[in-house]
Amino acid sequence: MIVTRAPLRLSIGGGGTDLPFYSSKFGTSLVTAAIDKYIYIILERRDFYDEYLIRYSQTEKVKDRKDIKHTRVKAAFEYLDIKEPIEITSIADVPSGTGLGSSSAYLVALLKALHTYKREHISNKKLAEEACDIEINILKEPIGKQDQYASAFGGIINLEIDKLGNVVVSPLNLSYSTLEELEQNTLMFSTGISRAASEILTEQKKQAESDEEKMKQMHIIKDIGSEIKKALEQGETRKFGQWLNVHWETKKKFGKMSSSDIDKYYETALKNGAIGGKLIGAGGGGFLLFYCEANKRQLREAISKLGLKELLFKFDTEGCKVLYEGR
Repeated sequence: MIVTRAPLRLSIGGGGTDLPFYSSKFGTSLVTAAIDKYIYIILERRDFYDEYLIRYSQTEKVKDRKDIKHTRVKAAFEYLDIKEPIEITSIADVPSGTGLGSSSAYLVALLKALHTYKREHISNKKLAEEACDIEINILKEPIGKQDQYASAFGGIINLEIDKLGNVVVSPLNLSYSTLEELEQNTLMFSTGISRAASEILTEQKKQAESDEEKMKQMHIIKDIGSEIKKALEQGETRKFGQWLNVHWETKKKFGKMSSSDIDKYYETALKNGAIGGKLIGAGGGGFLLFYCEANKRQLREAISKLGLKELLFKFDTEGCKVLYEGR
């Protein structure tokens, strides 16, 4: 048996500019972070069986890998040429479709398990790139490289992506006190709305490519990511919260980013102590993130009355790892 885990991620600043339609033309820099909520993959050999067994929200039992319906499992098996029957079971701390990059985290954890099964060492960078290759080039998902790198590396990191798609990963230079303030003052609440990120990202691409003003907003989002990085490295956490607000107001100019309910949640938070915040991920639902230095209890009570549930978290510093390997 092999057990791996990969952390989910928070898009902190510059998210969306890692999409190929933008980064391939302009390059980008963004800030992202991994949190202590995970996707777990359990892999077992099936020596006495002649079929694959894949358990997720559904259960698949197939003899030929080409008949596997789970697109990421099928693609990963073909990518690494897995021919012998094995069993894959996945467990998630947070539901899918909530903006925390769970699909990419699943694939990163799966690839780590499969390489371990094949007795192959794989670096974090290679792991992230394989996940990107599968999702972007093979499965043609309309996504960027943020999720895979955050999940593989862990920590709070800056990603520099050039026009050719090459990625440089740099941990943010944060003091212990800054990290402590972030963990104490950053609150996250579920909107209870799940959505297909691919639809929103495809629409964002369409808008940016057909509207010059929308493309200018993408440039602004990239610049905001740089300002957030600067604020955090200088220990100016309040300014970080203010930039989150600017980030969200800029993102809202794209269609399908918000809704009347989400706007109500956001305004309630600002009236009850939040300095700023944003939806995590592509938009349209998922989790709302807020930065609040004082009156956190007041903020929690106000948001709770609206029916939203808080997700308590800390930052993950380990990235994707093998938890157990038995032969």
